[in-house]
Amino acid sequence: MKQKETFGTTNTYAYDLDIAVIGGGAAGLSAAIAAGRALPDGAKLAVLDAQPRCGRKLLATGNGRCNLTNRTAGPADYHTDDPRAVSRVFSGVNVDDTLAFFESLGLVWREEEEGRIYPACGQASAVLDLLRLELMRLGAAEVCGCRVERISPQEDGFVLRSPLGAIHTKQVIVACGGMAAPQLGGVNWGYDLLRPLGHTATKLCPSLSPLPVDSPHLGSLKGIRAHVKAAVGDSRGEIASDEGEVQFGDKALSGIVIFQLSSEAAGVTHGKDLCVTLDMLPERNQNGIVALLIKRRAILPHLTLENYLTGVFNKRVGMCLLKQAGLTPLSRSVSELSDGDIRRLAGIIKSWRFPVSGTAAWNSAQVTSGGVRLSEFDGMTMQSRLQPGLYAAGELLNADGRCGGFNLQWAWSSGILAGRSAAESHARSGR
Repeated sequence: MKQKETFGTTNTYAYDLDIAVIGGGAAGLSAAIAAGRALPDGAKLAVLDAQPRCGRKLLATGNGRCNLTNRTAGPADYHTDDPRAVSRVFSGVNVDDTLAFFESLGLVWREEEEGRIYPACGQASAVLDLLRLELMRLGAAEVCGCRVERISPQEDGFVLRSPLGAIHTKQVIVACGGMAAPQLGGVNWGYDLLRPLGHTATKLCPSLSPLPVDSPHLGSLKGIRAHVKAAVGDSRGEIASDEGEVQFGDKALSGIVIFQLSSEAAGVTHGKDLCVTLDMLPERNQNGIVALLIKRRAILPHLTLENYLTGVFNKRVGMCLLKQAGLTPLSRSVSELSDGDIRRLAGIIKSWRFPVSGTAAWNSAQVTSGGVRLSEFDGMTMQSRLQPGLYAAGELLNADGRCGGFNLQWAWSSGILAGRSAAESHARSGR
């Protein structure tokens, strides 16, 4: 693609394209490939990314292993303003279609626990390499360090304002992501690109993230993991619950189970009454825990309270549970515990409460909850209902899912559908 010598004037452009993809993340790269495969020879296609290189956020997914998708992913797994549109997207590109797409790039994948699917090589970098190699084969340009500042509709397409000058394109796909993980390229300017074109966004919240909580005991538990049943709720009742691994932090709770709850609670106003509750022995009911503690009092009367719960929980967790129940000093003998003490301790084990102390931080979030309203786009094509020739895909849109490959699946499904649809529209227009 030859760059013209003059920039930004009425009739000359830095690039003159058939399709421009704004954003070089998962959705943008898959959109560009889908478009490139459907475009005729000689068509001009480019990915415009504000970052120094494409795919930075993709490299960090799955702890560097890239949780490509989840075998069970479907429309019901997403929060959105338009569930019907999500269903239409998945009818166009589902999990099997996505896996076939990656197989066509040369990727071998492996399914692991809970339906999570990873590249067999265990490298997110390999996924990015294969995507970029296919772009090269298709003759598409990667233009990095190019933040598009404005999209202006024209009779024959759009003019994109950028640091490189004006870029003309007949079709444009906006896939520049959301606000999560700004240190990896998360941005908020995608919403600003679409607002002047009539599009609106819902409330934006960090999701799939640790939850900041208040507790006098967290400092001593930092880094410890435990299997729990966790719930989040407020004065109106429980919002969501899930079972899995929690990780204690200095001033926050983390781990997959907490990430799932943060997704469910993302749109809830974080008031003083929002609270996380941990059931530390989900396999036993309250009476079963009381019976267990009474038995331990009988067989371990010689121990001090410091070691009363050793063998049931991590020792530091056990000590914190005792302190939370008010059973101090821990130098007391186990034999001194009353039945009332035991019932109180059992209540804490079954329902350990952590008041949420604020909103999650964007730099610790994996995904943005909320976004440009999906109802403003056609779920069969990802084309704007307000501006013909404009498409959108990925995290920018108001569709976010659970932890475990669901959000990348949304990126692939919406991206492939947008790219394919834009190329088909280009062919029908004859331009």
